[in-house]
Amino acid sequence: MTIIAIAGRRGPLAMKGAVTSSMLMLAILSVALVGSSLGVVACTHHVREGYARLQHLELERWELQEQYTQLLLEINTWAAPHRINQIASESLSMQVPDLSLSQVVPE
Repeated sequence: MTIIAIAGRRGPLAMKGAVTSSMLMLAILSVALVGSSLGVVACTHHVREGYARLQHLELERWELQEQYTQLLLEINTWAAPHRINQIASESLSMQVPDLSLSQVVPE
């Protein structure tokens, strides 16, 4: 009962101070909430930008890998043994040696 009596003795000035501090706390929390919300929006935006960049780079990597595979195929085609024999015989007038002219040298 003494608590009620003490609270009852508080005048309008004491209640005004309590309301002012509550309003100040509410304003601070509101500002913190808005700031936190803006931080979440900015963070989400950066993540989406990063993911879009990742998708672009993965597409570019895939295209480069495809081009590299085609170049390897082309190199292997140009270096094929039958093609080397054809160029040697047509352009350089080279011929395969006759096996009867070959000799095996014993060790």
